[in-house]
Amino acid sequence: MKYKFFFGIGIGWLSVYSMVQKYFKSPKQKDKGNENTVNMKLKDSKNYPIIDVSIDDVRKSIRAFSNNLPKGVFRTILVQEDNSIDFKQLASLLGGIPSKKFYMSKETYDLFEESEKQIPIEMDIIQKAVDQYVKENKEFPMLKFDPQQRVNYYQLLQDKYLKAAPKTQFYITDLDGLITHIMPQKKNSSQR
Repeated sequence: MKYKFFFGIGIGWLSVYSMVQKYFKSPKQKDKGNENTVNMKLKDSKNYPIIDVSIDDVRKSIRAFSNNLPKGVFRTILVQEDNSIDFKQLASLLGGIPSKKFYMSKETYDLFEESEKQIPIEMDIIQKAVDQYVKENKEFPMLKFDPQQRVNYYQLLQDKYLKAAPKTQFYITDLDGLITHIMPQKKNSSQR
């Protein structure tokens, strides 16, 4: 009976020791784990060739990627902090890593090329401001009779929804209050 008791205590301590080793790593051990993860990601991306793709190719691959996401996971997981697209996740759909960067708005999912990389950043800020304004005022921040439905930055600045006006002019679309940087075409009287 004495041996069973000591055997049980020994097994218990062994279990505790293994759990400590598994879940409580020193900073050096954690760094090694992070290095391995980074190296694996670099190796994965090296398997794909550098390719030239159009913005339409990127759009199609993002749609295909989105269709395979689990419920509750959105395509914004592709967008990095600078609004550039993480092509490591799309490489298998595109057949490689694009030679140039593309950017995406996290709010509207609009795509942009390198020359327009500031637009998605501004777009996200303005879309959030417009959404908050509509939520609190039950109307869009635009002049009542503006045929282009431009976002009225003065209203947003006045009511402290924005800190500064963007360089890009945005317009409110007819699609659930989403904004766009593309000036709308004039509507004919028959289209109204």
